[in-house]
Amino acid sequence: MKSNKYIFFDLFEQQIATVHKGTHLFYEMIGNYHDLEAKVKAIKAVEKEGDEIVRRIMNELNSTFITPLEREDIHQLAHTMDSMIDYIDGVADRMYLYQVRQPDPRVLAQANILVKCSAKLIELIRTLRKLDHQVVSKIAREIKDLEHESDSNYRKMVSDLLNAPDANPIEAIKLKEIYDKLEDCADFAEDVSNLVEGIVLKNA
Repeated sequence: MKSNKYIFFDLFEQQIATVHKGTHLFYEMIGNYHDLEAKVKAIKAVEKEGDEIVRRIMNELNSTFITPLEREDIHQLAHTMDSMIDYIDGVADRMYLYQVRQPDPRVLAQANILVKCSAKLIELIRTLRKLDHQVVSKIAREIKDLEHESDSNYRKMVSDLLNAPDANPIEAIKLKEIYDKLEDCADFAEDVSNLVEGIVLKNA
């Protein structure tokens, strides 16, 4: 019978799968920018799934005497992954509430980067069962490359937005906030990657 302490790995894998599902839904929303209310609700439902998994992780943390990883690492990893889906949900919600008519093509590119990041994070979280530093390092480098791509894309979006000769100041404020949150999502992906690298080094 599997020891209860290994349930954390199961829950982490469920959690990152939820993040990946959220990034996919967001990408589909931007790529087919219609029926926004229903699409925002679908992303919100996934965010709530993520919240429930975090709650289960915290409950397990409080009731498990011996954990496979340090308690602080489990806590931080769960909440950092949760931040990623929270921000995706927040961006989708803002785009609907702020009545963004048609997003910049680079928003779709940014959404695609997030899909790729979350797919890599699925691979990365699975490594926690074996703590293979070589494999972790390879995936972490790939995630860092994606974050750098996101950063470059973000700077171009903001530059185009602020330098547009006919820019509407109110619209620019709305869009800048959305762009910032999107970039934060990619930053959280790199934060998860850094946490996993640190966990593997500590437990090698």
